[in-house]
Amino acid sequence: MHLSSVRYKIVKDICAALVHLHHERRPFVLHRNIKPNNILLDKEFNAKLADFGLSRTADKVGKARYLDPEYIKTGKFKRSSDIYSFGIVLLEITCKKDENSYAKVWSRYMEKSLMQVADDRLRGEFDERQMERVIVLGLWCCQPNIDMRPTMQQAMDFLETDGPLPELAEPETSSKIGN
Repeated sequence: MHLSSVRYKIVKDICAALVHLHHERRPFVLHRNIKPNNILLDKEFNAKLADFGLSRTADKVGKARYLDPEYIKTGKFKRSSDIYSFGIVLLEITCKKDENSYAKVWSRYMEKSLMQVADDRLRGEFDERQMERVIVLGLWCCQPNIDMRPTMQQAMDFLETDGPLPELAEPETSSKIGN
């Protein structure tokens, strides 16, 4: 399996877990601590979400880098907060270490040069369409306006189809996010 295909599968596994928590459980569950350290991989690189110690059904949470700025402002954790954290993780999975901040990736998105932020460790050996979709999904999930973020079901649909890329609104506060 191609290295970028493994990463794409990991992204889809994480997304599927969050779809289950947010859309298939009654009441829904908020993970509240989505970050790379809480994603476990088995020997076939199947991803599982771990560390549900901070989970809550429908309300001190994770690392600041992964926390939704809206949560920091309001103190209220919502599904959109998990979605934001998922977006930051996607940028970490796909982007160079020095380029995975939301502001830097957003700048490349605006310049239509997203492949320049792709992780160097892949040595250019990746499916550009998959890479673009995961990076754009990361940006979409991190939109400062929570109403503009996808649901986890929309995120999964986006990953599983080859539909058009979303129209992302330019955030006014992009330099303050994900740094």
